[in-house]
Amino acid sequence: MPEYGRTYTEGRIYAKQEEWETWEFVHIAKQQNAFEDALEKDANDVLICDTDAFATGIWHEKYLGTVSEDVQKQYKDRNYHLYILTDPDTPFSQDEIRVGEDSRHWMHERFIDELTKEKKKYIVVKGNEQERLQLAVKEIDGLSV
Repeated sequence: MPEYGRTYTEGRIYAKQEEWETWEFVHIAKQQNAFEDALEKDANDVLICDTDAFATGIWHEKYLGTVSEDVQKQYKDRNYHLYILTDPDTPFSQDEIRVGEDSRHWMHERFIDELTKEKKKYIVVKGNEQERLQLAVKEIDGLSV
C-alpha cells in the first residue's frame, strides 16, 4: 500500500509550501484511508501499509507540536492487526524528501506510547534487512485474522 502523505509532500515541495496546517494532515489521513479501503478488496487477506492515518497523527504532532483530534477521528475506528516498527538504530536511508533523522528516537517512542495507549498490537524489528523481513513475515504468518 503506497504512502499518500509522501505523494502529497512531494506536491508541497514543488509548490514551495513551507508551513504545514492541520487541514493537510486530515486530508492526508482521509486519502490514505480511502486508498486502503480500495486496495483491501484485492489484498488476498493481507494488506501491508507503509503508513496509515495513525502515523499521520504522529507526524502532525511532530510538525505542529500538538495532537489533532480531527486527525485522530480518521483512525479511531479503523482496525489493524499488527504494527511493525523499525528499531530507531536501523541505518537511516536518505532520499530527496525524507525527513526525521534527527527525531527518530522521539518518533519511535511516540509510536510506542500511542500504540500502547490505544492497545494496538505491535512489534519492533531490528537487525539487517533480511533479519527484519524474517521477523515481520513470521509475525504476519502467525496472525489469526
